[in-house]
Amino acid sequence: MMSDDDQTVKDPSASSGQEESIEETEEKDEELDEIEIVRQELEETEGKYKRALADYQNLQKRVTEEKVDWIRSSNKDLLLRLLPVLDTLMMAEKHLHDQGLAVCINQFLDTLKAEGVTRIKTVGETFDPVFMEAIVTDIGKENEVLEELRAGYMLNEKVLRPAQVKVGNGEK
Repeated sequence: MMSDDDQTVKDPSASSGQEESIEETEEKDEELDEIEIVRQELEETEGKYKRALADYQNLQKRVTEEKVDWIRSSNKDLLLRLLPVLDTLMMAEKHLHDQGLAVCINQFLDTLKAEGVTRIKTVGETFDPVFMEAIVTDIGKENEVLEELRAGYMLNEKVLRPAQVKVGNGEK
């Protein structure tokens, strides 16, 4: 009779199957590790791409804003050189009362308005040092603009040139 120990004969193919399944498990673990590494690298690359894209878009916005600022600055310089010409035309019209000159001045003002230039209202207004320069004080209601000596202008809601005015000193 055979003993129990003799009956348990080890099957060589069974042991080989366990070794293969251990190797397969190890290979699957390695593949999963590689997949995870690739996934992390993909996320890092995607993050770098998004940051680079955002930096580029910010650069485009900044360049566009700088161009607009440069154009505005150039326009401002040109307008500041043209305003004395307009002042001279307005003084001439005041003395000559010429209808043709008045038409030219109105066209000049319309063109300036189309470019965002507006005249600062002064006479009868309260003196505002942000928009006006007090050149002379005279008898009249205190801080009321009595006369405009030189017109002031705004360019897109910013003072292009302050108005020069005569202001009341509060004496009657």
